[in-house]
Amino acid sequence: MNAVPAAVGAPRTPLVDLLPPEIEMRRKENRAKRLIVFVVVVIFALIAGTWYLAYSVRTAAESDLAIEQDLTAAKQEELATYDYLPVVQAALDNAVNARATAGSADITWATQLNSLLIATSPNVALTTLAVSAATPSEPLLLDGTPFQQPDLGQLFFSGEAVSEAEVAALQDAIDGLPAFQNTYITSITVGPPVEGGVPFWTFTGSTRISLNALSGRTVTEQEFVTRSPSPSPSPSPSAESEG
Repeated sequence: MNAVPAAVGAPRTPLVDLLPPEIEMRRKENRAKRLIVFVVVVIFALIAGTWYLAYSVRTAAESDLAIEQDLTAAKQEELATYDYLPVVQAALDNAVNARATAGSADITWATQLNSLLIATSPNVALTTLAVSAATPSEPLLLDGTPFQQPDLGQLFFSGEAVSEAEVAALQDAIDGLPAFQNTYITSITVGPPVEGGVPFWTFTGSTRISLNALSGRTVTEQEFVTRSPSPSPSPSPSAESEG
């Protein structure tokens, strides 16, 4: 008979399991039941923890909502004290719109006519001036040409010049002024010479009044300036008397 090596660790005396198979099966069933109970307990613990977390979040949210509702009521009461502001805003808008409408055709004629006379050559004399200008109810007019552009009306003029070249120079000079555009000489004729003098040319023409002629005196711009409180002066150190 061959001896079992000691490295195997087998008992020297043969062992026989005399327990019936039913006991081993019962042990396995008990282990399975304990495992199931453990899993169920863990699941219930997770459910309870989740419920408590949700309950805590809901309680905190309801508390915050109650605080905000109290603040909302207080803010609404404070807002009610400013119910006059829409009326003031509407009155301000009406005043601004009325001012803009009144000045939509406001032209500083003294300035524009002075510029026109300065641009006129000494060899040209303007004898008549007539204006067909826009009004606040109809601030923009059209000149009726195929390339018409809105403007502020028309200035008609007539005069006398020593030559046709002076009339052409006057037309260019008027077109060079910012307040006028599309100057046109409608007629030019040779007038009778003055006794002992040279003949002169009489002419008539017109020019359109551009939007640059507006004075801008009624343009209203609202500016909101936030003033920071001025720092209080720091107390000066008291002088110590010596001696």
